[in-house]
Amino acid sequence: MRNLMLISVLLLGLGGCATYEPVPKDYTGPTAVVGDTGLAEDGSKARIFALMKVDGNAIDNAFAASAYASSGHGAALTPVFPERKVPVRPMKVVIRGSHATGAPIQALASQLAGTFFSVEGTVEFTPEADHVYKVKGELSKEKSSVWIEDAYTGQKVTAVVSK
Repeated sequence: MRNLMLISVLLLGLGGCATYEPVPKDYTGPTAVVGDTGLAEDGSKARIFALMKVDGNAIDNAFAASAYASSGHGAALTPVFPERKVPVRPMKVVIRGSHATGAPIQALASQLAGTFFSVEGTVEFTPEADHVYKVKGELSKEKSSVWIEDAYTGQKVTAVVSK
């Protein structure tokens, strides 16, 4: 009985680590691609603009991918900007723009210095088949914003979330 409980707890813990795949493996309908973007400010800090959730489900994103790539490298930050396929249908997505740092103490120091900015919100998004989109934004003391735009035209295709 004790082993069964241990196995159950372990499986529940592993299940919590899984992320949602916006396009199921057996999906055969049209898709589009959404990519995260950003810019390294220096070797330990970057601006990241990412798709965080699709219809309330957390997905792999640049924040998690960058943290994973930077793990074990001290204060160094290796920004990673993944792309993922999404089905062509109306959806609610959470998009986020924020500074990211290689070490939590750097984030705290940047916040205290007034040089760490972040914005996040939910927007309606209806991708078109075979289109490529990018999460874009700006981070500044005056105004921080994030949106999704067509990668080829630069035209915004969602509402702009601002702070």
